[in-house]
Amino acid sequence: MHTRFIWSFLASAFLMLSACGNALPVSQTVHSAVAVSTERRVLQVAQQPCGYRFSRTDLPHYTSGGSTGSALYASNGSGLAVGDLTGDGQPDLVFGNIVGTVTVYVNEGNFVFTPIQTTLTDVRSLAIVDADGDGTRELYATRRFAPPIVGKLSNGALTYEPIPEVYSAFYAMGWQDLNRDGALDVVFGTYDNEQLQQQGLIFQTRGGGGVFVYTQTETGFTPQRLNDSAQALAIAFPDLNHDGRPDVLVGNDFNEPDAGWTINDAGYTAVAPFSQTTENTMSLDYADYNNDGVLDIYATDMKPYDQSVTTMARWLPAMLKLTRPLTADDPQYTENTLHTWDGSHWRNRAYDLQLDATGWSWSAKFADLDNNGWQDLYVVNGMKATDLLSYLPDDELSEDDMLFVTDNSERYELVDRGISQTGSGRSATMADLDNDGDLDVVVNPIDGNAQLYRNELCQTASIAVTLVDPTSANRDAVGAIVSVAANKQLLTRSIQVSSGYLSGQPTTAHFGLGDTQRIEQLVVTWPDGKQSELTDITANMHYTITRKDAP
Repeated sequence: MHTRFIWSFLASAFLMLSACGNALPVSQTVHSAVAVSTERRVLQVAQQPCGYRFSRTDLPHYTSGGSTGSALYASNGSGLAVGDLTGDGQPDLVFGNIVGTVTVYVNEGNFVFTPIQTTLTDVRSLAIVDADGDGTRELYATRRFAPPIVGKLSNGALTYEPIPEVYSAFYAMGWQDLNRDGALDVVFGTYDNEQLQQQGLIFQTRGGGGVFVYTQTETGFTPQRLNDSAQALAIAFPDLNHDGRPDVLVGNDFNEPDAGWTINDAGYTAVAPFSQTTENTMSLDYADYNNDGVLDIYATDMKPYDQSVTTMARWLPAMLKLTRPLTADDPQYTENTLHTWDGSHWRNRAYDLQLDATGWSWSAKFADLDNNGWQDLYVVNGMKATDLLSYLPDDELSEDDMLFVTDNSERYELVDRGISQTGSGRSATMADLDNDGDLDVVVNPIDGNAQLYRNELCQTASIAVTLVDPTSANRDAVGAIVSVAANKQLLTRSIQVSSGYLSGQPTTAHFGLGDTQRIEQLVVTWPDGKQSELTDITANMHYTITRKDAP
């Protein structure tokens, strides 16, 4: 039976002890078809005997929260971004920092990366985006106590400057063409508690924080304030009301209810579409975990996977400081949620699938890491804070990261595979860093070295899809949906530049195919709602699909 996870109840218990939606048809009808051209290159799939494991490499980059140890809120860590900054077709890496500086790692191929040190510091969220549609991607970063910046990589150096018309300090960031005019817009959210700690009443007298949409126009960005307060750690753009266009979802920390807005031509409407939410939302990911053609929404919170007396002794002193007793009508729960659409409303399935408790969880993402056609779930965990966890060794709640694998989406198995390391991970994402057809994993912890996990999977089939739209300023087709029909399954991916927690990702869709070599159909739904269909698709290829029609 689903029992509510209430920390006050667990505290007293501890003291006593110590004394699924309908499947869509595989064949899809393509509407408003537009012409495309395709290019393909072979994925260098390994053939030697090997297994589904990851080998770890620690990079020299070290994310530090302070010389004497990380305190709240520096202990929240910094972001990372993966994307092609150099324009050579290979994903590069950027690791944020709090006290130290940001490092760019240029991908030289074959898992070799050349570091470029920058002078940029005190960074939260990172994303690699071609926001101006000129065909060159830039680095965008939010900063703790200064306005966001845009940076360009040229001649082995990163130069950066404030984003024109953006004057406030923000925490979370997300990019999407919200008004369907062909140009990318950006949503920023503040982390009010941190700003109040730093600035006090000055923060309020200067207007406070909240969630802001900056709509891109020919002359720059035009701001619109959606609300006047936020504890925003994550921003996502799922279709909340299933009208065929993305909406805005903001995940808030510290018992601040998550905030959502549906979008239509008339503007933004505040909504509360979920009967249950996380209480302290750390991460948001939207992905089709069960292959029904509908994107689901996963949010992380703080709930121990192991609820033994020993574990609770480490957790409870901190949690009793951070959480509050919940009333019976409060929709916020201190546990992860997985919202699935049943055709009429959202239903939380995290508890049913035993994905509700993954530790003190930060970035969490679905991805097909074993190429079997079903998306697995990876979560990075842990907390380290001198002023919150001083009762623990090294001021750290040390926990394993967690990998849950599946072959049917109805049962997830917790496994190691060399990726469940103990540490204090914050941002994390997946990308095929070596063009071998499987996804590798990148993690940026706090007070630790950046981590690369190389996927040693081989002898499986997959395809990668990169979209190019030269007919609009959104050249990378951010917000597009790519669906693949293969082996009686419908696999669906959304083109995003960021998800999880402070984590930027490449705009390339990855599809594991298991033993399947033939794809019956590939459908691209472009950000403006028009579609393209391809049928001559073979496995173990990276396809670049370029839109050809007029805007």
